[in-house]
Amino acid sequence: MDRRALVRLLQGNETSSMSALLVGGPAIARRYGNAVARRGGVVCLSSRAFPMPLLHRAIGFGTLAAADRATLDAVIRHYARLGLPARLELAEAVAPASVIKLLERAGFTRERALHHVHVLEADRPPAAPTVAGLTIQRVTARAAKDFGMATRVGFEVDGTPLGEFFDRASAAVVRAFPERFIALLPRIGGEIAGTGALWLSPRVAGLYTGSIFERFRGRGIQSALIAERIRIGYARRRRIFTSQTDGDNPSAHNLHDLGLRYLYTSSYYVKATA
Repeated sequence: MDRRALVRLLQGNETSSMSALLVGGPAIARRYGNAVARRGGVVCLSSRAFPMPLLHRAIGFGTLAAADRATLDAVIRHYARLGLPARLELAEAVAPASVIKLLERAGFTRERALHHVHVLEADRPPAAPTVAGLTIQRVTARAAKDFGMATRVGFEVDGTPLGEFFDRASAAVVRAFPERFIALLPRIGGEIAGTGALWLSPRVAGLYTGSIFERFRGRGIQSALIAERIRIGYARRRRIFTSQTDGDNPSAHNLHDLGLRYLYTSSYYVKATA
């Protein structure tokens, strides 16, 4: 598939999954000041409680939408009306090279955060690693609270309610989108060892929330979760799979071992509220 077309499909999965997380539960959206809007074809995610790259950014400038000053100004105005910083996620070497100069002239500066985006175009699911004592639970609405609490572990930050947000929001997504959000709990000897989730969009399955609790790492659990999510997505007629990592780390290596490949880097540019 053409690289730009593939990136657009992956960003469609990213924007729909993030929209579900931020505003899929209306009470949660109100509690944390979350919103999602579209400006000039760019999807603008915002969070008053957490104006950080993970939850607060505009996706698609130069990929889903034109990389021109009119589109950029529409995004800037949107965040200015909210009284929040404007942040753009940029698909490096996919969006036009002129975008960076355009952003700099408009007062944006590059942040340190970045994500590597990986993809698999599958003709068959990979073989699943064998892990002693591992069972993988498919989470239903009845167990949504357990999934939320397990997700919280990976996002606990001292002095902030970020873990609380992911606890509440992840459980809400399990309940609100049972056909699109497949949540999994890996267990060793019955004890929860981490989390894994799959978000389905047209043609694409996104692998998200794939964390393993520290004391269970090194056993191949994350790789088994990757394989299981691809198997489920393949059974749902998805043949394109994507995931993101904070650079070239052990999670990226596990993804590559199961057939995914690096596609592009997402970087972030921010402009403070005037």
